[in-house]
Amino acid sequence: SRLLLSKAAVAGAQTLLTFLLARTPGAPPIVKEVKPTALIGWEKIDHGPIQRNGHDFMLYDCPLDKAVSINEAGNLISCGDFGEETGQTLKGVFIDTGENGKFTAAEFTAITAPGQMQLVTPEEVAGNVIRELVGGNTGRDVVAALDSSVMGPTYRGGYLRQAALACLRQLEEKYGESVAFEILGPPRLSKLLYEAHLLRRVFETTKAIINNPPELLANGLEKIILDDATTRQRIISIGIPILLPDGERLLRGPVIKSEDAKHGWIDLTSSNMRAWQKRLHAIENDLTAELADDTSSRNDRIFTTSPKSHTDNTLLPIGEIVAWIFINEDNGVRGKV
Repeated sequence: SRLLLSKAAVAGAQTLLTFLLARTPGAPPIVKEVKPTALIGWEKIDHGPIQRNGHDFMLYDCPLDKAVSINEAGNLISCGDFGEETGQTLKGVFIDTGENGKFTAAEFTAITAPGQMQLVTPEEVAGNVIRELVGGNTGRDVVAALDSSVMGPTYRGGYLRQAALACLRQLEEKYGESVAFEILGPPRLSKLLYEAHLLRRVFETTKAIINNPPELLANGLEKIILDDATTRQRIISIGIPILLPDGERLLRGPVIKSEDAKHGWIDLTSSNMRAWQKRLHAIENDLTAELADDTSSRNDRIFTTSPKSHTDNTLLPIGEIVAWIFINEDNGVRGKV
């Protein structure tokens, strides 16, 4: 049944969207879904006209002398000018199952038989919804069932992450750093990674970035963009344009992945440099707190392993910086782990 397959596809998409909503910062605090998996019925039993999509079924006739040959392809098209209109509409005894439509007694018998779709009443569905809304536990919440069955992050994955990063950095020492390909997305990720990368190339340390005037930062980044054709080409070729310090001119390739600077342009304006100074100052405060006497497990993210590891004031890996921005500035912390 094409109809049933399309409904199943939409139902699955609905469930996964609801599942994501339950893990989205700023979403409603309680997200639940009750999903009936049987025929929901019924609304009414009656006799009258039969409709589909709000339109009456018109009755047509095809006498023997109007029969068409099956050997002609034109006679087998799904819709065409065939049959004779009678001017009458289809009527009959029906059971109205609401969204599923009107069925005959025979259709209803077949679809609700044991071993087929069978039947659940709308009152039972509503009862479960109400009990979930008032804080009950019906065991019918699909989101809770998915939460308990999906595979989340693992110890092995976290442990091997460090090995993968070490291997990547070894190759980058040989071939050069690859900042972003704009495959993972969204374009804001590539934008932030490249901005952090450019800041590190020009000024090297957090202290230098924070203490220099924003205009000097903007000019320094612009010089790299204009002098280093390879970097410029890699940026604009993945769909990330470059907004020059004047805020009026844009370097771009054939594709732009975003409509504004915040969400996907390399922004070399002094106002964006001030935003970076504010971010890095906040990160420094986090690092200072981490380097203090608190050696507990209170912090979720530990950037340093000892006070000596940050004494040179070098920038953190750009990926860690952007992850910090997503968590603290964009309120994008993972909802459930």
